[in-house]
Amino acid sequence: MKTFGKWSSILLATMLVMTVIPFQQTAYAQKEENEQTIALETTAVSKQEVYGLNADFEDGTLQGWVPRIGSEKLTVSQQEVHEGKYSMLVANRERSYHGPMLPMKDLLKPNVTYEISVYVKLAEKPATDQTIQLTAYKKNGAESWNMLDKVTITKDEWQKWHRISAKFQYSDNPAELNLFIETPYLSEDTVDTLSFYVDDVTVTEAGALVIEADIPSLQDLYQSDFPIGAAAYRWQLEGAYGQLLSKHFNSLTATYEMKPKFISPSKGVYEFEATDQYVLFAEKHGMGVRGHALLWHIDAAEWMLKDDQGQPASRELLLSRIKDYVERVMTRYKGKIYAWDVVNEAIADSNGDANGLRKSPFYELIGPDYVEKTYEFARAADPDAKLYYNEYFTEIPEKREHMYQLVKKLKEKGLVDGVGLQSHYNLESPPIEEIEKTINLFADLGLDIQITELDVDSGIPFGEKMSEEVAVKQAYRYKELLDLYQKHSDVISSVTLWGLQDEKSYNNQAMLFDSALQAKPAYWGLVDESNLPVLTQRAVTLSETPNTKAPKQDLVWGKAVSTSLKGTSGSAAFRTLWDKNNLYFLIDVQDTNKHLNDKVELFVDLNNGKTPVYEADDRHITITRSGKTTGAKLYSYRVREVTGGYQVEVALPWVDVPGALAREVGLDVRVTNGGTNGTDQNSILYWNDRTHSQAQDTSKYGVIHLANMPKSANVTQGTITIDGNKDVLWDKVAPFKVSSLDQSEGATAEARAMWSGQDLYLLIDVTDPQIITDNINPWDQDSVEIFLDENHQRTPFFQYDDAQFRISAENVATFAGSASPRRLESAVKKTAKGYQVEAKIQLQSLMPKSGSVIGFELQINDNQGNGNKSAAKWNDVTNESWRNTSQYGILTFSKK
Repeated sequence: MKTFGKWSSILLATMLVMTVIPFQQTAYAQKEENEQTIALETTAVSKQEVYGLNADFEDGTLQGWVPRIGSEKLTVSQQEVHEGKYSMLVANRERSYHGPMLPMKDLLKPNVTYEISVYVKLAEKPATDQTIQLTAYKKNGAESWNMLDKVTITKDEWQKWHRISAKFQYSDNPAELNLFIETPYLSEDTVDTLSFYVDDVTVTEAGALVIEADIPSLQDLYQSDFPIGAAAYRWQLEGAYGQLLSKHFNSLTATYEMKPKFISPSKGVYEFEATDQYVLFAEKHGMGVRGHALLWHIDAAEWMLKDDQGQPASRELLLSRIKDYVERVMTRYKGKIYAWDVVNEAIADSNGDANGLRKSPFYELIGPDYVEKTYEFARAADPDAKLYYNEYFTEIPEKREHMYQLVKKLKEKGLVDGVGLQSHYNLESPPIEEIEKTINLFADLGLDIQITELDVDSGIPFGEKMSEEVAVKQAYRYKELLDLYQKHSDVISSVTLWGLQDEKSYNNQAMLFDSALQAKPAYWGLVDESNLPVLTQRAVTLSETPNTKAPKQDLVWGKAVSTSLKGTSGSAAFRTLWDKNNLYFLIDVQDTNKHLNDKVELFVDLNNGKTPVYEADDRHITITRSGKTTGAKLYSYRVREVTGGYQVEVALPWVDVPGALAREVGLDVRVTNGGTNGTDQNSILYWNDRTHSQAQDTSKYGVIHLANMPKSANVTQGTITIDGNKDVLWDKVAPFKVSSLDQSEGATAEARAMWSGQDLYLLIDVTDPQIITDNINPWDQDSVEIFLDENHQRTPFFQYDDAQFRISAENVATFAGSASPRRLESAVKKTAKGYQVEAKIQLQSLMPKSGSVIGFELQINDNQGNGNKSAAKWNDVTNESWRNTSQYGILTFSKK
C-alpha cells in the first residue's frame, strides 16, 4: 500500500487519513509528441551541480534523473523551458506513480534541512485539473512514501510553469533514498498517462534551526498536574528538534516506528533499532515512553494475515503470531515502556458489527474476541505495564457507547488499566461539554485516562499564512482543553500532543510550534493568556417580536439561538431576537442562592464600532435580581424567578436607525453571582471580554448578526410503524412544502414530522414522475436528504451533533456528519406520482420535550436524465446544507 505524508523522508505522517479520502485523479489520453533527444557534449561540471542539486538540464543530459519504473520516457527537450534552452520531458507514463526519480542517498547529508524547488508544466491541455507532487521514498527495512508538496494545475493554466517547493530532512542511514515527481496515488489500477515537463530543480541547505531557549517549559508548567508529552519522528530526536522535545516534554510517543509494520516488516524479522533509539532518548532526558501501538489494522504486520501458502491465516495461526509478537516486543522493553496502546481503533465509525466493532482483518480471521485475546497476551507479557485502549471520535455518543461497553468488559476481567482518548479536534468542535462527558464516563468506570493524540486543526493548510484571528482561535481552543484536563487531573495521568511542530501532515498547522520551531499563539495560550488578544465571538439573532410583558416566557424564545457564558463557577446563557423597533434579550441564570449582588449586565454597541472608549450609541444596562435597573432607557424589562435560578428579559429600543437584516451589533453579557460557595465572594460569568473592561471599552465585545426567522414546522407527539405506508395518524399532522430552488418543474415534496421519546419520525411524499437511481454518485440519484442541527446553533460549519441522512428512491441510505445506520430506520414505497419515504431517526444529543427545537433541513434530489438535475429545499436556498447549518429551518416539538 502506498501512502503519503510529511516532508521528512523518515515517516508516514498521513497514513491515518489516506485510506479514507484519496485524491481523485482523472486519466486522459496523452498524444504523442515528437521530441528531439538532444545529444550535446557534456560540459565540465561538478557532480553536485549535475546530479540533482542544480538540475537545469542545460548540459543536454538528464543530470542524474532516471525512470522510476523503467517504462517511462525521459528526454531532454527544447520544446518548453522555464529558463534557458532545455528542460526534461516526462512521457509514456502508465500509472500515477510512473515518472522521474532522483537517487539522493549519496547527495544529501543526514540531520540537515534542505529546501527543494522544482518547476513543472503540463505537455497539453488536460480534461480536468491535474495535481503533480514531490514524493520522498525511503527504504530501511520498511518502505515509506512521503508527499513533500504538490501543486494543482487548473486545466485553464496548463500552459504556465508551476513551482513546487518543500523542506526535507532525514536522520538515519537508509538503504535507498529517492525523490519522485508523480501524480497522486489513488489505487494500483489507476491509469495516468499525463505527460509533463520539469525544469530548474534546486536542492539547497536551509538555515540552521534554533529553539527559543528562554521561554517557559511546558513540562514545568504542568508538573503538578500530569506529564505533558509529544509524538515524534525519529529524526526529531536530534538537533534543534531534540532540544525542543526535551525542553518542553517529559513523555514520548513514537508516531509510527513502534507499530507492527515497522517493527516486524516480514515473517521472522524484528527491527528494534528505531524503538531502541526512542527508549535511549527518553532515558537520557528523564522521559516516560508510551508504546503505540501493539495491534492496529492500518499499520499491521501484514505477513501475519497469510499462511505460508499465501492463503488467509487460520484463527489459531494468527492468534499465535499476535501472541509471539506481543511477547517479544513487550518483554524486550519491560520496565522501559510504562504504557502500551494494546489495541488501536477497533471501533467502527459506521457499519460495524452489533457491538460496533470494526470488521478489520483481525476481526474477520479471528472473530470479535481478538481484542480480548490481545490484552490477555499483553497482560501476561508484562504484568507491570499499564495497558490502554486507544480510540478517536470518542465524543460521538454512538461510538463512545460502543467503546464504553468494550472497555467495561475488559476492565471486569482485569485486562485494561485505562483508555487513550486521541482528541483530534478543530477550532469549533466538539464542544467542551461533550469532551467532559467522555472523560467523566470512563472515569466512572475506574479507568485511568490519557489524552494520547491531541491536536487542534486550524483548517489552514501547511504553507499558507495563518491569519491572526485563526491563530488566536487555536490558542483559546488549546487553553480551554488544557484547562479542562487540569480540572480532571485526578483521573487524567498524561496529555500527549500528536506532533512537535507544524509540518506537512494530515492535520493543518495544528501544533504549538511552527515549522521554524518558534512558539505560536497556541503555546502562549497555555503559558500566559494575557499575551493573547480578546477573541471576537459571534452569534445569530433571529427576527421575531416576543411578548416581554407576559408573566411567562413567550414560546417564540424557543426558536432563538442560546449562547453560553464563560467563567470558573456557575452557569448562564443568553438569547436574542430583533424587530425593527427593538433588540430583545433573554438571559437564563442557574443560581439557586438568592443574593443581594446577583445581577445581569448588558453591554451593547449599536453601531459595532469596537472603540476603546464609549460613543453615543453605546449602552450599559444593569438589572439586579431584585428588579432594579440602571443605565439606558428600556422599552420593557422583567425579572422572573424560575426553577434553578432566575431569568431576565429586556427590550432595548434601537437608536436613530431601525433594526435591519444583516446588521451587526457589538454585544457582551455579564452575570454576577453573589455569595458563591456560601461566602460573600462574587462569581462573574461573561460572553466575550475576559478582561472585564466592558463598561468603558467596546473593542472587546462579541458580535451578533441580525438574520431572518427561518421557516418553522411543528413536530407532534405520536408513534408509527416504519413501513412506507401512510398511517392514519399522519393525517393529523400539518404538512410543510419542499419546493424547487429554481422554480423549475423538478421534484417537490410534502413532509410531516412526529416524535416519541428520542425518535424523530418523518413522512416525505415526493412528486417525481421519472425516478433515476443508477448514477454512481448517491447525491446524483433521486433521493431525499435530511439534515439535523440538534443543538440549534446555526453555525457556518458542522458541529459534532450535526447529521446528514440521504435515502434514495430505492431505500439505499448514505450518511455524513454524525449520522449512522444505527440511528436510521427507513422504508420507501413507489406511488403514482413518485415515491414516499418514511423514516425514523434517533436523536443522539437531545431528549426532546414540549417546546424543544432543532435545526432541520430537507432536500429533494432529482436526476432528470441527460445530465440535468434539480433540487428542492424547505428553507435553505444554498447548496451548503451538507456543511453549513446556519440556513436550516426549525422544528418545534409539541404534544399536540
